[in-house]
Order: sequence, then C-alpha cells, then structure tokens
Amino acid sequence: MTNIGIIGFGQWARQAYAPLLAEMPKVQVVAVSARSHTTRALAKQTLGPGTKTFEDYHDLLNDVTADAVLIALPNSLHPSALQAAAGSKKHLFFEPPVAANSETATHVLNVLAASGCVVQADLELRYLPVMDDILACLQSGAVGEPLMAKIRLWCNWGYTGGAWYDEVQGQSFFLWLGGWYLDVLDCIFKQNAIQASVVGGRHSNGTLMDAGWASLLYSSGGIGQIEFNLVVPQETAIELTVACRSGEIIADLQTGRWRWRGETGDWHLEHTPASTPTYGFVGMRESLRGFFDTIDAGGSPRANVDVMRRVQHAAQLCAEAE
Repeated sequence: MTNIGIIGFGQWARQAYAPLLAEMPKVQVVAVSARSHTTRALAKQTLGPGTKTFEDYHDLLNDVTADAVLIALPNSLHPSALQAAAGSKKHLFFEPPVAANSETATHVLNVLAASGCVVQADLELRYLPVMDDILACLQSGAVGEPLMAKIRLWCNWGYTGGAWYDEVQGQSFFLWLGGWYLDVLDCIFKQNAIQASVVGGRHSNGTLMDAGWASLLYSSGGIGQIEFNLVVPQETAIELTVACRSGEIIADLQTGRWRWRGETGDWHLEHTPASTPTYGFVGMRESLRGFFDTIDAGGSPRANVDVMRRVQHAAQLCAEAE
C-alpha cells in the first residue's frame, strides 16, 4: 500500500487526481494540504473523514504517514514546493513547469535529481498507449529516422476567456501549457532543442498568446513544430505528424487512431486507444499508474528528471523567442 499526500486541492486535484486514486486498490490518500478551511473541509468530504488535513504543506511533508506526494499548486509556487518535497525524501509526482526562468529551473531540477526518490512529471501524453506503439514503429526502422515532427493542439479552452484568465496574465503559453506538447516532440527526438522561433497572436486571453506556432531545431538536426489554438469553438484535437527518412506517421492522440507508411507507400491503419479520459485529459490514468508502478518496481519513470530538463529547456527557448 502506498500512502499519498496531495499538496493543493483545487479543481485539478479534485477532478483529475481524486477519481483515479479512488479506483487504485493499493493506493490510499491519507493527507491533504490546502490554504483555506473550506478546501480542507472539501478534501475530507471527498476523500473521507479520516484524511489528515494541513494548512501548510510543510507540515504534510514532515508527517510520516505519507510515502509519496502529488503536487497541484499554482505555477508560481512550484519551485519552493518542489524543493521542499525533495527534501522530505517522499516520492514525488508534479505538474510542469518547474519554474518560470531557466536559472531557478536548473537549480530545482538538480535538487530533484539528488533526492534519491521516484520523481515523475505529469507529462501524461508520453504515457499514452498510442505513443508506445508510435515509438515502437520508429524503433523498428519501418519508417526510418524521424526528420520532422509536428504536434497540433486545437481546443476551446480559451474561446471566451478561460476561467484561469487572471492566473495566466504575464505567463508564457509555452511555460504554462506548452510543456505537455513539447514533450511529445521530445518523445520523438530525445534530444535538446537548441533553437526556437515563435509566431502567434493574443485574441481572447489578455497577454497570453493563445494561438500560434513554435518551430524548434534539435541537436540531432530534427525539426519540431507545435501548433496551438486555444480559441477554436470545437472539441479538443491533439494530432501528431512525423515525417521520416523512408515514411511517415499520422496520429490522433485523443482517439488513439493512427496510420503509418514506409517505402512501399501503403498505409497501415492502427488503433491503440487510451483508457477512458479523466476530466477530459487522455493519459492521466496511465500517467498515475506509471508513477505507482515505478514506486513498486523501482527504477526511473518515463517522465523523469532528465526528460523534464529537456522539456523545460524547450519551453524556455520558446518563451524567450516569444
């Protein structure tokens, strides 16, 4: 049994974490920290009256009951909370970004790497079954070396101005939300980005760039692109295209439907769906399961500190280009 503490119990923790944790037989939420009395009361109502609650997350980290912590705090609190969690020697699951600037991020990542515990970023798209099959296809040589890749996010999250409008003012899209999609490019190239250029607009969300493109050059010579539009009045679409030396791959990451063709030009149609999405986000169940499986089996998670270094660096390059 893994005993879990949750730091922060806002909408994301309630809607994306709590339902999944409740269905896992070898996981128990034993503690929650939240600033307001109302939120702490809601945590007990949601998770059970025996759940310990703390106003200060340091008190939760000092409590010996929890073996691992999940952090779901506003971005501005990430650096201090991540460092405190690393010092607690508890296993750690956290939401990107690490920090808003590269110097702080490097320091925090170094602290996380030295913790000696399982540290996993919640880069849930990396855990999709369809990504497993796409990467296996690339590894097999059926389509050759990847040369270019594009990840496309179209959604209505900011169509009329998001509920998070005030929170994102002054933030870069690439540090606030881009990491999940830059991570898909990292899955393909597995290299550091060395250059980025950005073109975009600000339509309905104040200073937040809510539609645009970023192009990245990777140290391997690969070229990546992220295309995003948060102000489209339609359901979420997350699509990946990979152009390879002797073929190509086209995938719908939401549905798990994908196709590939090699030198013969014949398309092979595949379908590798994820489990039922939680709170509308595919891959969340697989990501959390990956965290607990790693705790049980040992080793390093897929979305480990080295991966997060590359993703944070790519996001920082894009933010600077923006």
